[in-house]
Formats: sequence, C-alpha cells, structure tokens
Amino acid sequence: MKFPERTLLGIITCKSKRTPPFQEITFFKHLTQEGARLGLALIVFSPMDINWDHRKVSAWRWHPKNDNWLREIHPLPSLIYDRCYYTDSRQYMLYKPYVERLIKDSNVHLLGRPLSGKWSTYQLLKPHSSIRPHLPPTSTLLSAEDLELALNRHGSILIKPNGGSHGRGVIAVIPQGGRYHARGRTLRNHPVDVTLQTKKSAIGWIQRITANTRYIIQPYLSLVTADGYPFDIRILVQKNGSGTWETTGSAVRTGKVHSLTSNLHGGGKAERTFPFLQRQFSDDTTAQIMKTIEKLAADVPTQIENEHGRLVELGLDLGVDRTGRVWLLEVNSKPGRTVFLLTGEREQYRRSVLLPVEYARSFLLGPTGGSV
Repeated sequence: MKFPERTLLGIITCKSKRTPPFQEITFFKHLTQEGARLGLALIVFSPMDINWDHRKVSAWRWHPKNDNWLREIHPLPSLIYDRCYYTDSRQYMLYKPYVERLIKDSNVHLLGRPLSGKWSTYQLLKPHSSIRPHLPPTSTLLSAEDLELALNRHGSILIKPNGGSHGRGVIAVIPQGGRYHARGRTLRNHPVDVTLQTKKSAIGWIQRITANTRYIIQPYLSLVTADGYPFDIRILVQKNGSGTWETTGSAVRTGKVHSLTSNLHGGGKAERTFPFLQRQFSDDTTAQIMKTIEKLAADVPTQIENEHGRLVELGLDLGVDRTGRVWLLEVNSKPGRTVFLLTGEREQYRRSVLLPVEYARSFLLGPTGGSV
C-alpha cells in the first residue's frame, strides 16, 4: 500500500536475529495504533536497508487486522524517529555512517537528534547553574593517571561506558583495607566481583576491561534505601503536539540488594515515585525532593536543546542519597516507557506512546498543513 509522503513516519532501529528483525516490537505496534488514529502510517527499518539510488527502503509495517508484520518497499520517509540502540562501540561504529547519511540528507529530518554520549551530555549541562549542583563530578578515563587521580580524590569510584545503557559495563571500585573490591557488570552483561590486592593492580585490571571502549569516571555514590536496596527515579519528559515540553510521568526502579544498578533489565522492580519517597524520607525531605525533580525536568531538556539541537523526548535518571540530595545520573535521548506498565500507570504509558506521534504529525503537517 502506498502512503502520501507527508503522512509517513519512519522508525530506524538496529537489526536483531529475529522476525521481524528488531527489538521493541510491542512499542512499535502501539506507536502504529496511535499513528493510525492521527492519520499517520509508521514503518520500521534499519538504516542499512535504504536504497539511496531510488530513495526507497525495505521496511516492516504492522497490520493490525491479522496482527502481523509484513516487509514492504516504501519511499524513504522525510521524517525519522531514531530508536537505534547500540550494545557496544563496535555496533555504534558499524551503524554510524548509515545514520550520518540520513542526518546529512537535506530532505530527511530526525524527530530529535540523539545524544552522543555521557561525557558530551555532562559538558552540555555543567554550565547551567541550577543543574550543576546535581551532577556527579565526571572525568574521562583515558589513562592510568586518570584512574590514579580519581581514586586519590574520591576514594571509591564508578566507571561507566560513555555510550550504552541497561547497566552494562558499570563497575564500582571500592578500597577495602588496602585492597580494592570491584563489582558490577561487564560490557557483555556478565557479573563482576573481584578483589585486587593493590592500587596498581586495580588500575591495570580496569585498563584491561575498558580497552577499546570510551569510559567516564565518577565518584561512587551510595544511592540506596534504608535497608540497602539500590534505587533510582526515571523521569520521562516529552514534547507534545504543540512542541511544548511536558513531564509524562515518573517511577522508581529498585534493584537487588548489593547490586550496583536498579535497571529493570537486571531484575529490578518498579513502583510509583511519591509513595516510595514517603516511606524513605520525612515529609519535608520528600517535598523538597519532588520540588527538585520538577525543576530538573523543566531545566534539563531546555538546556540540552539550546546547545545540542532539536529533541523529542528524554529519560532522566535521578539518584537520591540518604540526606535527600538529588543527583542527575544519566540522560537518555531514546528512553523506554515499560516502567509505567510495571507500576500500573497505563494512562501515563499510553500518553508516552502518543506524544511522539502527535509531535511527528505536527512536524509533518503543521497546524495548517505546513511543516513546523
């Protein structure tokens, strides 16, 4: 079936070994449903499957009548929603030239430009006076000297891959009686729990496991409940059909005791934010935390967009220490939203799916039929 170009939204994604060959199948079905209500058709494809000579793409489209994905040839859409997840730097470099060609094409627009990594995001946010106090001190891991300096300055440190998510590659290094205890997960998501006998051996071990991948270093922050469970707060902020930022919702993710992260992919659980904070903190502290969350949800998207370029949505991951201080741990330009299903907040989930499609429609058609 052919669709008018101005009603076609393309979703780019990385290939996987399945049929259809991509992740987020349920999310893309829901996007297709919301798009149909607004008069938009959605197709899903890898940027590798574009025929630039004919400006056509071999894409997948969901057919709701028989709940089936069919492969079809479509014109290359003029508007693209980037949902490519890169598991490591090798995959990122593999896809980079294909995505860059889309970005550079004058007839193609990305709904929002993806962020390029944790270090560059930190650099974008650090100048903002109201955001800076909530940023953990961050440096790049380029040499043994960087590790030596960080261990001397902070004592315990956390190393994170500059790209990637889901807790992969995140490792804490904590001094214990002259030795160094390292725990976390490798880039391949295997658990790590080792004791290094000296600072020198700890630095050498870190350099080996981080070789060929860009990493950042931060102080290790104790962001746990009173009984030792790690938790963070995911805030989803999105543009609506009028191009205005709004907070779709928030949820707390709790991890297993002694684990480093509360990521749902690592077995974490989700619950509603305010009742959780009320159980952990006094009423006054809870009110202050909620006020800070609202402020960051308003300031962070504006600050990044001013420096980086157009965005469509952001996931903000916040940590709270036992004193009630709020830390901005990560900003994700390709956030998930299943957390709202896990907390039973189905209306927030549906709106989180609807808003990108509403924004895409306003971008393609505009309030009077022209692009915005």
